[in-house]
Amino acid sequence: GRSTQRPAQVFGMHFFNPAVLMKLVEVIRSDDSADETVETGYAFAQKLGKVPVLVRRDTPGFIANRVNAAPAVLFGAIVESGEIEPEALDAFMMNVGMPMGPCELTDFVGIDIAVNVAQYFADQLHEDYAPEPHLKAMLAKGHLGKKSGQGYYDWSNGRPEIDRSKATKKFHPLLPIFTQINEATKLVEQGVCSIADVDLAMINSTGNPVGPMSIGRQISHWDLTDQLERLAKKYQKTIFEPTQAVRDAAHKH
Repeated sequence: GRSTQRPAQVFGMHFFNPAVLMKLVEVIRSDDSADETVETGYAFAQKLGKVPVLVRRDTPGFIANRVNAAPAVLFGAIVESGEIEPEALDAFMMNVGMPMGPCELTDFVGIDIAVNVAQYFADQLHEDYAPEPHLKAMLAKGHLGKKSGQGYYDWSNGRPEIDRSKATKKFHPLLPIFTQINEATKLVEQGVCSIADVDLAMINSTGNPVGPMSIGRQISHWDLTDQLERLAKKYQKTIFEPTQAVRDAAHKH
């Protein structure tokens, strides 16, 4: 907004792909945005039949993509470690209700996009978000996923068939959600959004019936803290360390 002569009249709108189907629109306030400007954007999103969520401070990834950055780091670290094969991980996640596992989804979106997004978060936030070596190696080979015919999977004959019987038995199904909760509390602590905003954004950008913060209220905060500490140590990722908000919640329960 500062490149214009009217920064108070500038705000952001972030739609989700495919925009005709996805309900969420993140309405982003800059440091200079006037209240009236943001209210106009919010009302415009409603007139489009969308569900607007206010991003009160401009931040990398806004809300939904930032919250999803944490499980993306987790899945990448798991595959990089070699402890779980991509198909075994995808089969597990599909067996617990995901329409597509994380590795197949990365292929679908594009390895190049995944690498660039991860590098952006690494540059803007912390090196722990950086793309794993196996992703950069695929990119260097021109293996971009679905659009090039090869990524984690061979797409030359259409969508790969994931063998659901190969699902790993070495993965806690709530770990991705634990990392989402932790990441979301960083945004809440920074004044980017409220807890309710997080769930509203995640429900309307993913199609999941329940947001991560609602799930968080149903689980042991001690278990959440313990699992996050284990992840941080196991994968040497400080971004998985429980936030102060998560630790405080554990002490209150």
